[in-house]
Amino acid sequence: MSRLETMDTSALYTKGTRVWISDRDEVWKDGVVVSYTPRENILVSDAAGTETLIALKDGSKIPPLRNPEILTMENNLTTMSYLHEPAVLHSLSQRFTLSNNIYTYCGKPDNI
Repeated sequence: MSRLETMDTSALYTKGTRVWISDRDEVWKDGVVVSYTPRENILVSDAAGTETLIALKDGSKIPPLRNPEILTMENNLTTMSYLHEPAVLHSLSQRFTLSNNIYTYCGKPDNI
């Protein structure tokens, strides 16, 4: 269980909160919280309007939160509010496809 799942998440996962939904074809797709019952389930809707009910009792992980849109094209990943797999993949994808900029910064090396 992650640290986020052990703390009170009801303030973070309110109606309208932007999240990432695991997807078989796209790996991650954006979604919005429709409703959330802590430690029971979370109902999310994707951009197409398809709703997915994630039962948290069966060990499913709570969806990762999305960063504000202003941070999507940020060249320094350390400035992101949420730094996890879907956020990094989305940022790199956006930077490459929209601006053909594949380089990014993710912190100062420890050995310098």
